[in-house]
Amino acid sequence: MSNLNKTILALFLIPLSLISQKNHLKNWANSSVFQEATVAVMLADIDKDSILFSHNAEKNMITASTMKLITSAAGLKTLGPDFKFKTELRFSDTIVNGVLEGDLIIKGYGDPTLGSKYFYDQQTAFINQWVNEIEKLGIKEIKGNIIGDGSYYGKTTTPYGWQWSDISNYYGTSPEGLNVIDNQYIITFNSGTAGTTTTIKKIQPSVPYLELTNKVISSDKSGDNSYILGGPNEYKKEIQGTITANDSAFEVKGSIPNPSKFLAYLLLEALKNKGVKIDGTYLSHFDQEINPKSQLISTLNSPSLKEIIKITNKYSINLFAEAIALEITKKVGAKDYQSALNKVFNNEIDFSKNTIADGSGLSPANTISANNYYKVLRLMHRDKILHQPFMESLSVSGSDGTLKSFGQGKKFAGHFIGKSGYIGGIRCYAGFLKSAKGKNLALIIFVNHYSSENSVIKNKIEELVEQIHQEF
Repeated sequence: MSNLNKTILALFLIPLSLISQKNHLKNWANSSVFQEATVAVMLADIDKDSILFSHNAEKNMITASTMKLITSAAGLKTLGPDFKFKTELRFSDTIVNGVLEGDLIIKGYGDPTLGSKYFYDQQTAFINQWVNEIEKLGIKEIKGNIIGDGSYYGKTTTPYGWQWSDISNYYGTSPEGLNVIDNQYIITFNSGTAGTTTTIKKIQPSVPYLELTNKVISSDKSGDNSYILGGPNEYKKEIQGTITANDSAFEVKGSIPNPSKFLAYLLLEALKNKGVKIDGTYLSHFDQEINPKSQLISTLNSPSLKEIIKITNKYSINLFAEAIALEITKKVGAKDYQSALNKVFNNEIDFSKNTIADGSGLSPANTISANNYYKVLRLMHRDKILHQPFMESLSVSGSDGTLKSFGQGKKFAGHFIGKSGYIGGIRCYAGFLKSAKGKNLALIIFVNHYSSENSVIKNKIEELVEQIHQEF
């Protein structure tokens, strides 16, 4: 065969191969497994900025926790990888003969990591540090109050799109200007035979102003199927639903209401234990106006943003993502997070036709197109400074984080790096895939409103990723 004929044949064979691959992808998207669902897929060669396959990529889809990718990218771009939140210990009035005439004030600037189990083995060690610093000032008595000031972002910080059944549970803890120990407490239940009411053995840490009504029933259905109901800063809560029967130490996590007040309580108790007399009580910015004239005692800094987004994405921490979103919104002076994202990305990526109700993806009101996800991934891939911290925050398929079980035993294990997202009837994946042929691909898969079993949908998505990894 002549060289000319070989060239002509090659020109025909390459398109036929691509057509075959695209037909496979189209057949996958139209599978009977997704009969009631809406599916969106975007596949691109990210080095060439070439779209290889697109299905419903322009449609707005619920994206669940993959939203954290956008928030992480926006945070890196706006605040920088080395940005740190801070928390200040301050006092008002004067110190005379060992007596503080005014208040002791904990001023928060949004740090979601203060005492976090993800960063500190001793979660309240910083309080002991504060007590030592207060002792160095010679303070033996405080005439005023211990006040937690979490007003930095205002008094309403819970995302408007969050559901009532989420906001008092651990995954629905909303950030404030002042946060502590992940804004979480743990309820330990004792459950009996199926159908009987459970009893609460203990709540750790003890939140003195929390009033919890228990209506949880023991059940043959295993697992935690309970919900704590109540507003984000309401002190009266009710917990309903079921937990596994015949378990003497079943744990359920809840969201601490008004963490600013709780942190003030922790510091008050620590000072009392050291013999400091306190004439007042523990309060928050919800209880009284804070004296704007105060003096700095010390400042605590958080880990860097690049360290925070590692935890945010690998463990899908809603609190951290929302704190980053609040800081971005304040930094750029936007009225809401959706407007902030348009400012951050300088309209390179147009979010105006999307609906963005939060920064973590917990809200089912979030709807964003796969096209916009690709643009965010492409931007991070190309950015010489932000590429590394962004990539280091992502989970590796079959290895760690939210992708630990995704792709185990498959050839693409270790080659897909990204973020998963899941809420009822919604399953999503977005990230980067290194193909068997060495191509750097961007891959976004959203499946909305499916009725099949979760395992069936996950297996079907793994089937697609495996095919793309091998064929492209």
